[in-house]
Amino acid sequence: MPPTVCDTLLAGYATGFESGLASWTHVILDNAEPTNPGWPWDEWQHGTATSGPGSCHAGTNCWATRLATNYTACSRAALVSPPFDLSACVGRDVTLAFWNWYEFWTGTASSSTWFDGGILEVSTDNSTWTQVTPAPAYPGTVDINPSLGAGNCLLPNSFHVDGKPGWIGASAGWQQVTVPIPASALISTFRFRFAYSTGVSSNCTNAEACRVNARPGWYIDDVSFAAP
Repeated sequence: MPPTVCDTLLAGYATGFESGLASWTHVILDNAEPTNPGWPWDEWQHGTATSGPGSCHAGTNCWATRLATNYTACSRAALVSPPFDLSACVGRDVTLAFWNWYEFWTGTASSSTWFDGGILEVSTDNSTWTQVTPAPAYPGTVDINPSLGAGNCLLPNSFHVDGKPGWIGASAGWQQVTVPIPASALISTFRFRFAYSTGVSSNCTNAEACRVNARPGWYIDDVSFAAP
């Protein structure tokens, strides 16, 4: 059978981020920017990875929370896809796939164990976001530590991903993730985003010092869709 309009569209949406940003954007979460405009709340970067996995999954370019060093404390941001028109795929079982590598800080403070981490969400209006369940499943629950010694996050109770199932700990290599797209999201304005937050992993008061005991973070590459 010849490919359908849906099949052709989905094939054209695949990207390894080699030719540029591919219309992806990134935003600060939790309205954090006004509280301290100088803090690096949003550290998403596009380019060649030299930290973390040491390279992108394939080719030269990918997205990462930081390409060449650890993330810092108290950051909270999302990498947002452009809109994808999935309306031609109504009635089909559409799946999103991507490769990710992650290593988030986990530690004990104040007799509790804390987990930096990230989640995946989808939207049909770029305003309301709904968390979706990937395969393999999220390994645990994000639990952000807002303070340690002199280090205190601003807006300590406003971490968007806190308390949600998410990617925590380390992936132990690049891992492909697949996600079934809800039937209600098969419209012309479908988007998805990778949202993450980080807490305080050391007694630090400036962004660069806070990187020392943090972790490399989250790397995203090779996004594609399928409708088998």
